[in-house]
Amino acid sequence: MTRTTAAIAASFTVFALFLAGCGDDKNSSAAPAAATTSAAETAGSETLDNVKAGTFVVSYRSAFPKLAEGKDDTKIRDILVATCKDIKDGKSEDEVVQAVIKRTKGTIEASKEEAQAIYQMAKMLC
Repeated sequence: MTRTTAAIAASFTVFALFLAGCGDDKNSSAAPAAATTSAAETAGSETLDNVKAGTFVVSYRSAFPKLAEGKDDTKIRDILVATCKDIKDGKSEDEVVQAVIKRTKGTIEASKEEAQAIYQMAKMLC
């Protein structure tokens, strides 16, 4: 089940990025899922745009509904921002996955498999 969830999340992320790249920003009236974020969020020396942040938020909510309970879009986006910073800082995959487990803690926390899937989603977007 976890592998299926991770595969669905990864597939959705790639599909959403594909769709985001196909649109014409001048004529688009659709707001990203993370509309409350600024035009760019800093993650290390790189920036995360609203499309990537919104894609992560939507993917996270779809793949991990229990982890998303009680979290607003900004809190979910912050998981991506902090994870990207860890990746860019050169932390090992295991260190980043352990940090993801801590970041997802709410009423429940991510399992190692869920944290690994979140890491993979974030890595594609960083």
